[in-house]
Amino acid sequence: MNHVNHSGHVLVVEDDPYNGPFTKELLTAAGFRADLSVSAEDGLDFLDRHEGDGPDMILLDVNLPGISGLEMTAKLKAHAEFQYIPVMLFTVNDSLESKIEGLNSGADGYLAKPFDPDELIARVNSMLRIRRLYCSLRHERQINRKLTHTLDRSEGLAKLLGRSHKMREIAELVLDISDSDSHVLIQGESGTGKEVLAKAIWQESRRTSGSFIVVNCAAYAETLLHSELFGHEKGAFTGAIRTKPGRFEQADGGTIFLDEVGEISLPTQVILLRVIQERKFERVGGEKTLSTDARIIAATNRDLKKAMTEGKFREDLYWRLNVISIHVPPLRERKEDIPQLVMNFVDKYNQLLGKNIRGVSNDALDRMFGHHWPGNVRELENVVERAMVLVKGDIISAENLPAELEASVGCSEPEDRASDLKRLEKDHVLAVLDRCGWNKYKAAKIMGISRSTLYSKIRKFGLKEAG
Repeated sequence: MNHVNHSGHVLVVEDDPYNGPFTKELLTAAGFRADLSVSAEDGLDFLDRHEGDGPDMILLDVNLPGISGLEMTAKLKAHAEFQYIPVMLFTVNDSLESKIEGLNSGADGYLAKPFDPDELIARVNSMLRIRRLYCSLRHERQINRKLTHTLDRSEGLAKLLGRSHKMREIAELVLDISDSDSHVLIQGESGTGKEVLAKAIWQESRRTSGSFIVVNCAAYAETLLHSELFGHEKGAFTGAIRTKPGRFEQADGGTIFLDEVGEISLPTQVILLRVIQERKFERVGGEKTLSTDARIIAATNRDLKKAMTEGKFREDLYWRLNVISIHVPPLRERKEDIPQLVMNFVDKYNQLLGKNIRGVSNDALDRMFGHHWPGNVRELENVVERAMVLVKGDIISAENLPAELEASVGCSEPEDRASDLKRLEKDHVLAVLDRCGWNKYKAAKIMGISRSTLYSKIRKFGLKEAG
């Protein structure tokens, strides 16, 4: 025999004391890995024990004691994983009826006994080529599904956080760390959306089935914060009328978001450091040591490095929290996010206020784009909410916006202003199209333009529907 063999793992299920060992030795001599089972029950047990690392093909005798080869084939083809393993039947009955019966049971091929060794090896090689092709296609489908899922997640984050280059980089980072339990430190000015980002990190993580617990560290005095984070026992202090679990207990298995972590006092920082290092703590007034498996996402608008030099923030705690660092830029540095954020807030307050506002006019967006936004995304949300309360129709116009937005218009250079407005228009058109599911009629109506003008803008900006 002289065959080109691409190797593979073959399971022979044959009870004949001569043909079984002979077939196994024949396959082994040809370079295959071969195993022999003497009954269908033994073969099924072998497959169960090697699920995930089983054979690439099965040579199966029709006439077996107990479960027949045809019955075993039917069982294999009904199995979620085994159904994709090629099965070639052995039989001494070479009639057409027998072949039809075997193929109807799900077999992929048929070989009469006694067989020619060369023909057997050639048929095995042929079956294994088909198996490798299937495995390759299956692997590609898995990769494509994973890529599609990643793109969908990335697009979802872009709609939530913003479409600017800076925020897309943050969205990519959120996906990159989705399988990690490392602690995260989010830094940025007040109102930039740090809590929204923290919740997105939790939702994309493998801890999403656990709780997301929020603690605003600046809202509590030192003693109260200690109790809030770690809990207290009944009678630990005046007013402690019952035992109260702390936030770290509630976040066990999930994520705890420590907002304004830079406001924590030095004594509490020491306790927090121990929780991070040892995952252990005691309630206020308690002696029992408790454990927690909580991922920490911390946020601050303070310069923690400066606070460290001033002795107000522990250096060891900083580096424990700052395993993954994310800086959220202020809104004035990413104004191209305004159209998407505005649409998000319109949808939010349509539900809260029971309204049906369809969007904002271009002159209103122009006013928003010219504003400096010292209050960042939080200020933008307040402006949109105020406008939706006051608007009479279903489109927010410039006259519905507060006067202070008018005062800051025109502060940029003419060239920069023209470029910024062009980018704003592009982002606005894309945000409206996405919100309408790329229904051109609805999008044009929201923007107050004709469909032909909308098509012209789509071509002008080279816009394409995602996916």
